[in-house]
Amino acid sequence: MKDFNWDNLRFFLAMVRAGNPSAAARLLRVDHNTVRRRVTALESDLGARLFDRVDDRYALTDEGEALLSVAESMEGHAVHAQSKIGGRDIAIGGTVRIGVPDGLGTLFIAPRLAKLRQIHPQLNIELVMMSRNVDLSRREADMAIMIGEHESKRITSTLLTEVTMRLYASSSYLARHEKIKKIEELAHHDFVSGIDEFDFGPAIDRFLSGADMGFNTTISCSSIVAQLKATAAGGGLCCFAKFIAATEPELIPVLPDQIRFSRNITLAVHTDMAQLARIKAIAEFLQHEFHQQRLLFG
Repeated sequence: MKDFNWDNLRFFLAMVRAGNPSAAARLLRVDHNTVRRRVTALESDLGARLFDRVDDRYALTDEGEALLSVAESMEGHAVHAQSKIGGRDIAIGGTVRIGVPDGLGTLFIAPRLAKLRQIHPQLNIELVMMSRNVDLSRREADMAIMIGEHESKRITSTLLTEVTMRLYASSSYLARHEKIKKIEELAHHDFVSGIDEFDFGPAIDRFLSGADMGFNTTISCSSIVAQLKATAAGGGLCCFAKFIAATEPELIPVLPDQIRFSRNITLAVHTDMAQLARIKAIAEFLQHEFHQQRLLFG
């Protein structure tokens, strides 16, 4: 293998994070042809194809995956050296993609991004809402807020908070039915639920099934925000965290002391990126915000 231009790794990393040459060019503020030329030069120097084109995105080959961990490690060392020698952290900037569940991203994280950018104005945030946990091992995001723990050894997880879910219904729905006094009476009610195992709907289903009760899902929505709106409009009972339910004044908790589900919310970061200044800055900000607003999750 012949020597190669180390600077071309910047273009390689931008391609990985942005997904295509045009988006990478916007990150680096260069022409997209420059990105293509630099990545092609890197492939030529290494004697390996680093990307396969899949529709409009560029997926890493096995060789690209092998190079990625090395490139990110080098980036981390470069940022550390720059900060240490300069006597201050001048590298808190650039684009970071954060994967997050729909409701948490829309109703808790998004309203706080302006505050984050006031602290670090050179940061650009891409907030990706998903109906499942983000797969960081496949580089779907740079960091992720997740329900539960990430099991990969290459992922660093930090507990942000524990969230408690309860059943809610709108005052209009409850006014049309007799007061719910015990769990067994839920069998006669309508439920708004999610669609897949990521949602708490299946958890309620298993809970009621264990009590030999039926579970009548009348409205199913893949989006937690859609579930929220359907429930607030009187569509039935649904399971929400307090910070979500609090956005709709119509919602009232149902049997809050008898039915509750708790899960951990964690911040997951690929180990290779954990020491990058921009990643550490966002992680510290998120930990502070979750701690400050911890009562919303109880």
